[in-house]
Amino acid sequence: MILNIRITKGRYVSSAIQSKIITLSTLCLALLFVLALASFPAVAAEDEATIELGKTRFSEKCGGFCHGAGGKGARAPCLICGKFKHGETDDAIARNISDGIPNTAMGAFSDKLNGDEVKAIVVFLRDAQKKKAEAAQ
Repeated sequence: MILNIRITKGRYVSSAIQSKIITLSTLCLALLFVLALASFPAVAAEDEATIELGKTRFSEKCGGFCHGAGGKGARAPCLICGKFKHGETDDAIARNISDGIPNTAMGAFSDKLNGDEVKAIVVFLRDAQKKKAEAAQ
């Protein structure tokens, strides 16, 4: 049984043709989406220079006394183990570095690190976290 559907004034299209039109339209939209994504260059968040900056700043400000070498933990928690008590998102970690965490030993570093340095530390920690997870497999 073919069901005719009126799509414009005076014109009818069968449901089989309508289904093909919808499928073709969906494929065209999917193709356009893929082409749009392909036209944007991939930006690696783990850019080596950023990681190196983050590693250097972390070692200078965070690693030696509190969070240990490479963020593995010492007097303060491990930052590459994947568990964060005060926020797990990149933004939360950056905020904790900049503003500190009230009622803890974690002080604010906004007067010692600029925004790019804080972001670099987060990128370094995420890279170290990823490497730790890969090594465990």
